[in-house]
Amino acid sequence: MIGSAGPTLAQPAEEPAPVPVPVPLPDETAPAQEPSPEPELEPKLEPEPELEPKPELEPKPELTPEPELKPEPQPQPPSPLTLSGYLQADVIPWDQSSVDELDPSGNPLNQERLLIPRARLRAEVERDLLFGHLELDGNTVDGPTARLVAALGGARYRDDATATEASIAVGLFKIPFGREVPLSEAHRPLLEPSLVARALFPGNYDGGLIARGRWRGVELAIAATNGAPSGDAQFRGRDPSSSWDLVGRAGARGQLTAAVTLSGGLSALTGTGLHPGTPAIKDSVEWVDGNEDGIVQITELMPVPGAPATPSETFARSAVGADVALGWCLCGLGCGELSAEVAVATNLDRGVEYADPIAADRDLRELGWQVMVVQALTPHAQVAARYDVYRPDRDAREARGAAIVPTDPRYRTLAIAAEAHTAHTRWLLEYDHESNPRGRALDGAPATMAADRITLRAQVSF
Repeated sequence: MIGSAGPTLAQPAEEPAPVPVPVPLPDETAPAQEPSPEPELEPKLEPEPELEPKPELEPKPELTPEPELKPEPQPQPPSPLTLSGYLQADVIPWDQSSVDELDPSGNPLNQERLLIPRARLRAEVERDLLFGHLELDGNTVDGPTARLVAALGGARYRDDATATEASIAVGLFKIPFGREVPLSEAHRPLLEPSLVARALFPGNYDGGLIARGRWRGVELAIAATNGAPSGDAQFRGRDPSSSWDLVGRAGARGQLTAAVTLSGGLSALTGTGLHPGTPAIKDSVEWVDGNEDGIVQITELMPVPGAPATPSETFARSAVGADVALGWCLCGLGCGELSAEVAVATNLDRGVEYADPIAADRDLRELGWQVMVVQALTPHAQVAARYDVYRPDRDAREARGAAIVPTDPRYRTLAIAAEAHTAHTRWLLEYDHESNPRGRALDGAPATMAADRITLRAQVSF
C-alpha cells in the first residue's frame, strides 16, 4: 500500500517519578532495637577421604658420637743445638808408687784413691754453613777443678755426594798432630794417651786458627797455635811468646779388601819456645854453723855475691811424626786394628821433662813411639794392648865421680785393658806396667823405679 511506512515499534510509556516518603527521625527516648542476628550459614564440608594406615617404622638405632679428630702434630724442625757429655770415675785399688807421704811442695804422694778424671759437657750448634761447639770439664785429678776445655766457631762446607768437606775455625781445639792426640777421650780403647803424647802435647788442646779439608780418602789439617797447650807444665796454657806454632797433618785412608782397611799420615810442627829470665840478686851473707854451737863466728860467715838480672830468651823447637793403622773384621769376633806411631822432636817436651835448651846449653832431642792392637770379642766387649817408649833426652850425660858417662832415661809402659760396653756405658779394667828411669838406688846410682798400677773405670755418656 501506498503511504504505508511498514510496521512501527511501540514506544514504552513513561513511568511516574517516585514520590519522596518522609523518614521519621529516631526517638531518643525509645529503646534502641538490637539488630537481629543474621543466621549463621553452616559450611558444607566435604567428607575427607579415608587414609590408608601408615606402616609402623622401626626405631632408628642410636648413633654413637664420633670421636673428635685431633690434628696430627706437625714434625718440628730439628733443633740446631745439641747437648752431650760423659762422666768418668776411676778407682785405683793398687799403685806400686803410692806412698802415704807428702812431697817437698806439700802435695800428697798417695795414688790409691777414687777420682773423677773427666766430667764433660759439650754443646754444639750448626746453622747453614756456620758451626760452633763449647766443651766444659770438671775433674778431681789435682783437687776439684772446673775449666774450659774447647771452644770453637767457624764455617764448614760439606758435600756428601762427593765425600768432600772443608772448614775453617778459630778457638780452642785439639792439636792436629799424629793419630793419637786428636782422638776423643770418651772413645779411647785405653784409659790415657801414651807418655810421648802427654810429653809433647800435654792436655791435647791449644788455641789458634785451624783449617781442615777432606776429599774422599784424603785428609789435611793445618793450624797456627799459641804454642802453649792447656796442660803445659810451666805456663799452663798461657802463651809466653808472640810467635805462632805451625802444626799440621796430611793423611789418607783406603780399603784393601772388603774387610781390610789401611790408613796413615805424616805430621809436622815448627815453633818457638821461651826460656824464662832470672831476677837480679843482691849480695848477701850466709852463716853456716859448722861446730853447731849456735854462736856466730867469723869463720862461719860466707859472702854470697849478687847477680844481675837476665832477660828471657826464645829458642826454636820442632817435631815430625808418622802413623799407620791396619784394620780388619773377623767373622765370629768383630773388628780389630793394629796401629803404630813414632815422633821425633827437638826442644818440645812440655809435660814430662820440660825442655829448656838455654838452661841445658844444648838442644834436647826427644824420641817416642808406640804400637797398639785392639780386637772386639763380642758386640759389647773388646780387649786392647799398647807398648810405648819415650826418651826425653837422647844425648843425656851424667857425672859419676870424676867421669861423665851417657845415660838412657827411657820410659817404658805396657798397658793391657779389657772393656765391656753398652750404648751409654763403658767399663774398663786396665793394668799398666810402667818403668820410670828417674829412680835411685840406696847408693845414689840410677835405677828403674817400679810404678805398676791397676785401674777400674766406669763411664756414663748421654
